[in-house]
Amino acid sequence: MNIALTGSSGLIGSLLAEDLKKMGHKILCISSSQSSHESNIFLYDEILSENPPFQADCLLHLASQNSELMSSDINKEVSISKKAIDCMMALGCKKIIFFSSIKVYGDNSFEYKQIEEDSNLEPTCFYGTAKKKCEAVIGKLAAEKDFNFTIFRLPPLLINHPKSNIGKMFQLANKGYPIPSFKAGDSNLRSFLPYSLLKQVIILSINDTSKINNKILNLTNSKPISTNGLFKLIGDKVGKNIKIIYLPNFIFNIMRRVAKLEFLLCRLYGNFHISNAKLKQEFIISDEY
Repeated sequence: MNIALTGSSGLIGSLLAEDLKKMGHKILCISSSQSSHESNIFLYDEILSENPPFQADCLLHLASQNSELMSSDINKEVSISKKAIDCMMALGCKKIIFFSSIKVYGDNSFEYKQIEEDSNLEPTCFYGTAKKKCEAVIGKLAAEKDFNFTIFRLPPLLINHPKSNIGKMFQLANKGYPIPSFKAGDSNLRSFLPYSLLKQVIILSINDTSKINNKILNLTNSKPISTNGLFKLIGDKVGKNIKIIYLPNFIFNIMRRVAKLEFLLCRLYGNFHISNAKLKQEFIISDEY
């Protein structure tokens, strides 16, 4: 299959590109900064002006500025998606998979609720706002230009990789140091996405493009993990028995009275549990961590 890919220099894009090539798929990378026709890498403008000899069956749209956007970056993020769609049409393609974020729902909270695809979209950061707008643009243009899409909303990627934020936790666990934490980290619930599950679902999607049928799905593992459970899981993966040192709970309560510290605690010990029930209706998956 011929697959066009934006964001091939990013963490997910680079991994997917290599894995899909190994499976025999032909990959054309669309880049904002690199051009190497020998390596099948084309600039966006080259795709639009030169009509490269490539008929794409599907476009994987991963390109993004980064997750730390400013207000002024929101329209730029939307423009990238519009340009990706223009390239898709220039390549004779009618199928796009867009990688969004669970940040469209909001952020961690000390209150617990399970979030589904039809939950309110209430982004609290510029990145989440940008992804929400990109989703809306894709839906609008799909109706106007007659193409089909799947939008996957992704939680943090659970992978031991230097480009990943969670990769830093792997590095810490690998040193075997005791980790100070609070009891709150035993009971909070967070959703994560193992790369193996992401790859599995993308392969199923491109092997049967009828599944790219204008749906929005949460792409996440079925089982949420607590903060302390995540430490232990990562320790297991690197072969270390992680010891957690529990700090007194009164310190946690005092810190919550200070706005900046409460924000930090919420990022570490808040809940963000995303349901993948609709994903499991669409795909037969194995989603062990």
